[in-house]
Amino acid sequence: MKNEKLKDLLNRGLEVLRISLQENCNFSCIYCKPENNNLKSLSVEQFKNIIYVACKLGVNSLRLTGGEPLLSTQLEKLLYEIKLLRKIKSNPISNLQDVALTTNGFLLSKKKADSLFKNGLDRITISLDAIDPDIFSKMIGENNKLIGREKLYKVLEGIDNSIDAGFSPKNGKLKINTVIKKDINDNQIFELVNFARERSIEIRFIEYMDVGSANNWKSSEVLFSERIINSLKEKYHLSNLGRFKGHTANRWFMGDSESYVSTVSSISNPFCSDCNRLRITSDGYAYTCLFSSESKNLNQWLAEPINILELEKEIKKIWRSRDDKYSENRIKILEKDSKKYPKNHPSMAYLGG
Repeated sequence: MKNEKLKDLLNRGLEVLRISLQENCNFSCIYCKPENNNLKSLSVEQFKNIIYVACKLGVNSLRLTGGEPLLSTQLEKLLYEIKLLRKIKSNPISNLQDVALTTNGFLLSKKKADSLFKNGLDRITISLDAIDPDIFSKMIGENNKLIGREKLYKVLEGIDNSIDAGFSPKNGKLKINTVIKKDINDNQIFELVNFARERSIEIRFIEYMDVGSANNWKSSEVLFSERIINSLKEKYHLSNLGRFKGHTANRWFMGDSESYVSTVSSISNPFCSDCNRLRITSDGYAYTCLFSSESKNLNQWLAEPINILELEKEIKKIWRSRDDKYSENRIKILEKDSKKYPKNHPSMAYLGG
């Protein structure tokens, strides 16, 4: 089925849907600061209808996130039903080329990883911000270092469980996300790269971002991607592969290995010009930018019986009126009104960062 070409005010198409299944999280990472408001989540049927409409309008990639999506009791059922619908050529959901999940990895037991693979999940991205247990504990907001150490070992075990389940790093089925905060975990970069290289995992270094306000973001705490890459070049041979249109990461191939290093540079090198992502929160609000403080409540179109046509009209309206380019404007905003910065944005856990 051919997708409808839907464009926003800056001529950007809708191609990626990110759904937060669960606002709550079992970590309290210092760059995210989840609020854990115990919001009532949409049902599997409601999520399915959003996915259906989004795919009809051009979406070909779906990412399930949170909060921590593995806390959701609906995850496997939703994945299974998506898997079935992808096989029906007449259903717009068959347009999905990729179904991915972002998780902190703590709950990735062997049983869970096997279940996710069997239920049709294509890719997993696991957050890992340090190899050193004490630094890891600090990054996830765990004051008890013994508990932090155990959580680190569970995440590392979850990575191995995912590989064993069939999420092959060499085929791009498993990646690691690392948020770097200056003077806290920037001394972990080489250890993390070595860990990833040993397993042929692509590791993505993400600049510390100003999502939400609870993390008290300061630009001085951002370690720019260029510095990370320059330091890695002193030890490894990196070949720049660039950034594909609509993607967030700039990739480098690491010579003498089967690994890639990537950087997501929302602060130093924004990619607003070809941003193609729509975010839906667990309680049914649509956001057209990770840094937005404005949203559209979709619940009136998701009430039973769900009105697909009206839901489609509303999502079209939301996308066609979109003109977000917050990251490109960030410096101007800082220079103009730094005292009021950051704005009262929703947390990353709520938005499905």
